[in-house]
Amino acid sequence: MKQYFTSILKWDSRRLLWRVLACSVLGCLFYVYLHFSASGQVPALDEHYQRYLLAILSTNLLGFVLLQVDGLLNLWIQWKTNFLLRFLVGFVLNGAIAVALMFVVGKYALHTNEEELLKLCILYEISVFVYEIFYGWFYSYRHYAVRQVDELKSERLQLELQFESLKSQISPHYLFNCLNTISSLLFKDSRLAEEFIRRMADTFRYVVNNQKQQLVLLREELDFVRSYCFLLQVRFEQHLKLEVNLPKSLMETQIPPLALQMLVENAVKHNQISKEHELVVYISAIDNTHISITNTKTKAINPTQSFKVGLDNIRQRYLFFTEEKVTVRDDEKFSVLLPVIKKNTTKENSQQ
Repeated sequence: MKQYFTSILKWDSRRLLWRVLACSVLGCLFYVYLHFSASGQVPALDEHYQRYLLAILSTNLLGFVLLQVDGLLNLWIQWKTNFLLRFLVGFVLNGAIAVALMFVVGKYALHTNEEELLKLCILYEISVFVYEIFYGWFYSYRHYAVRQVDELKSERLQLELQFESLKSQISPHYLFNCLNTISSLLFKDSRLAEEFIRRMADTFRYVVNNQKQQLVLLREELDFVRSYCFLLQVRFEQHLKLEVNLPKSLMETQIPPLALQMLVENAVKHNQISKEHELVVYISAIDNTHISITNTKTKAINPTQSFKVGLDNIRQRYLFFTEEKVTVRDDEKFSVLLPVIKKNTTKENSQQ
């Protein structure tokens, strides 16, 4: 942390030094030009050091004022949305400040005549014009670079979250249970064993095909969840029930892959399932704005465990696509409400 702040201070001090140096050189050049255009000679430093110093101080003062004014203008008018307006307002306002300041310095400090004063004002107007062009270009480039970095960080975080859900789906424990179920079915019901293997293949195909997808269609996720629940129902001897009641209008909406599966998995993980304790999972819609995943509550397998890891994963993934929050209700039944994500209505598009 100390090294981080030290690097920031070094960078800020370096930028300040370059600004002071640039303003000082510019002030000296302007004074040399005015003196040379009037007398045909370069002013000697030992004879005109006071005027050199005054030109340096006045130019640095102007540079400081322009930076403060531009900082305020950036809050009122955004370069991104109103580039031309921001440039014109900045040029007119800063140009007026430059002319006013140079008029005072030229007339009362340098004691220049009207012709030299006019030249000085024109020089600073041109300098402000060039400054505003470079300032707008730099500000836009910096905004673009920051946005690109933020997008890369966002994509990386999304991949990390999807990787966590992927690990949950293909964990060794899950594979072990599936293989054990297949082994027992081969001798009891070969037809059911064949169906189990096919559904198991469907689940892994879905995971592999969508491991890098940010969003999938709700109907695709439901097909996957049905296959996944079929595997669990065979394992728990049909004491797990899945009921889906969703309108067709929502089937083409989008959802983060494995979101529904993680909620079903959590329901199975944290509830006891047996003949005496059947577990029912309901997937329904609320006002076509939210998808409700509700499960009955049986005797908890381990009361100390919680749903936080899986829910946090889902919450964080939804933050990339909508401002609507994932809602959790833990009453007589456990419910999670997922906001409906429609095509072309993600959080990024809505902000634009």
